[in-house]
Amino acid sequence: MKIKADLREYLVPGFLLLIAFVAVYYRTFLWLNYKFLLPESYYSHGYLIPIVSVYLIYIRRTDLRNIPLTSDPMGLILITASLLLHVLAVLAHVNFVSAVSIISYATGCSLFLFGRAVTKGIAFPLFFLIFMLPIPDSFIDFIALPLKSMATTCALGIIDFMGIPYMREGFRIHFADSSFLVGTPCNGMRSLISFLALGSLLVYFVSASWWKRSLFLVAILPLSILLNGLRIATLLLIAKYFGQQAASPESYLHDGSGLVVFVLGLLVMILFIRNMHEAKKP
Repeated sequence: MKIKADLREYLVPGFLLLIAFVAVYYRTFLWLNYKFLLPESYYSHGYLIPIVSVYLIYIRRTDLRNIPLTSDPMGLILITASLLLHVLAVLAHVNFVSAVSIISYATGCSLFLFGRAVTKGIAFPLFFLIFMLPIPDSFIDFIALPLKSMATTCALGIIDFMGIPYMREGFRIHFADSSFLVGTPCNGMRSLISFLALGSLLVYFVSASWWKRSLFLVAILPLSILLNGLRIATLLLIAKYFGQQAASPESYLHDGSGLVVFVLGLLVMILFIRNMHEAKKP
């Protein structure tokens, strides 16, 4: 089979689909850019996700070259359905649904241009794009509160262990000589979303059974809560002994603690992944 000849055959339809993609989803791209750049955005990593997906496809280029190129008519159906979903989402002003249709549109293009075998080969890079889609604010608000509550409980467990007396009223913590409020930035959503993206990426490269991979992904939620609890406890101690301003959202210690939590979480996930991989060795 002449791969280059096949690629030239699909060059024109591929170019037309790309032009249509950019033109139709232009407003959705602007919305994504807006969400990525928000000061308190949970998706500041959104720009990296498509780059990672492209890289994942690139490292499989040798295997993909050996797959015969075909054209699956189901691709055109999926493309049409994606465009229809996008139009309905735009009319209803539901940007998240429009963004989701980007992934189904890309999948349809892959099916139509390259066939099912190639699409199956790049299924994970296509799926990985979901981590660049900002979750609707209503859903964020729904899960952020219980996440912050559980993390605060973990943090106060650490304070209890250290023998420091306090009184809790919701998210306000009263010490003997001061009071502190666990604010919205401490809900842990940013680290949870990042850990899920990184965890999915790590699982993609590990050789392990499906149940071990699933267990690893499920464990990311409690890991995120525990690490966020550790962060809140650290900030409470900093505020108690060095003043509330030292632990405020504008302080370097506040931002630095978030970075420390991210690094710790990444190290813990890598450790688990290494053990999972070694367990598969003969």
